[in-house]
Amino acid sequence: MWSGTRLTFRGITRAIFARLRKKATANGISVDCPAGEAVKDGARIQWKYDPDAELLEVECVHAPFWIDRARINQRLSQEIEATVRADRAA
Repeated sequence: MWSGTRLTFRGITRAIFARLRKKATANGISVDCPAGEAVKDGARIQWKYDPDAELLEVECVHAPFWIDRARINQRLSQEIEATVRADRAA
């Protein structure tokens, strides 16, 4: 499943994961379960969330030729970290 560019986030509570799911849905990516895969505009994203360990792993495993997987992973990381920061500030 993973190709070595997996992003790992600790401290992801159920509430944070719920917010991330809403963010993904708002961007046209369906996150229906704790582990899965979604494709949008040729980019394939995989994730695995362990609510007991509060651990989220996510990775872009395929990107179309016009964008680099590293760029997509960077954007994923920014969005997840922003959600975590907002939760801690609340």
